[in-house]
Amino acid sequence: MTTTRITTTDDDARNVDEPDFLDFAGAEMLRAAGRVEPAEGAAAVDAARRAVRDAVERDMAPAPLDRGRRRRRFAVAAVAVAAVAAGFFVLPVTGVDGAPPAASANAATFLRDVAATAAEKPAPDARYWKVERRFDNREKAISGEQTTWYSRTSTVISHDGGESSVCHGDYCTFPAGDGGQTHWTIGRERVTWDGLAELPTDPKALRAKLLGGSTDGRGSVNNQIVNLLVTAPARPELRAALFEVLAGMDGVHLVGPMKDGEGRRGVAVKWKGPQLSHVLIVDPATSKLLEHREDGRFGPGVTTFLSTGPASELD
Repeated sequence: MTTTRITTTDDDARNVDEPDFLDFAGAEMLRAAGRVEPAEGAAAVDAARRAVRDAVERDMAPAPLDRGRRRRRFAVAAVAVAAVAAGFFVLPVTGVDGAPPAASANAATFLRDVAATAAEKPAPDARYWKVERRFDNREKAISGEQTTWYSRTSTVISHDGGESSVCHGDYCTFPAGDGGQTHWTIGRERVTWDGLAELPTDPKALRAKLLGGSTDGRGSVNNQIVNLLVTAPARPELRAALFEVLAGMDGVHLVGPMKDGEGRRGVAVKWKGPQLSHVLIVDPATSKLLEHREDGRFGPGVTTFLSTGPASELD
């Protein structure tokens, strides 16, 4: 069982929310939406061009009606990946409401394909939603690992010793507050475990819900999306809609292939919020978030999501 281990150099650091950032040294952010430096060598460029041509041919080929949408998404994503490798600019896609593209074309194409993958996953059905994470903020000298189990009526956190009113043995249990159910803050509302099933799955309607009436809540919306994708037992349709909303957010750009702190391969997107810059690494094969890097006034740091998913018991 993973237990909480936190080290800090000052008392004030203990009052800081769990950081989810890390130094991103050596990784250059793309300056223009959908652009990268050309690949080295003519062979690499030729291979990428062939991949683009092959993907377009597959996209144009007839497909059965019940598989057409998924097949087209896959082919468009293949074009995006190959074009990034060759240093091309990918054609723009529209936002969630049909407006001009808000995110870079590459990021939007990638995230919408991840949304299609998320929609095909089975719905979670277990007593707990378990999250194992490792966090590190070198500026504040805070680091540790923690396992959290979310249930309808409580939140349980792994514990490595000491007794208190909520901590006994290996666990600290925090009963749900208002209404007796665990809840997530969405916009201006508190949505319970059961209430997650009532959230809209239309991207435009879900974005409005996340904004909660605000006209300038981009940073808050991004953070809510990450939090829900990691900590909430969201049904596949809702997870897909969350990726669709992120795809349509202003200022989200594709970084490209990247490994997380565990050496797992994923694809990274980035954006800059009102106070923090973010890099999110996603596994496109599973639609799971691997790592969230952040840089701001508390310094660079990271939260690596070692595992997320349903669990039948505390272990």
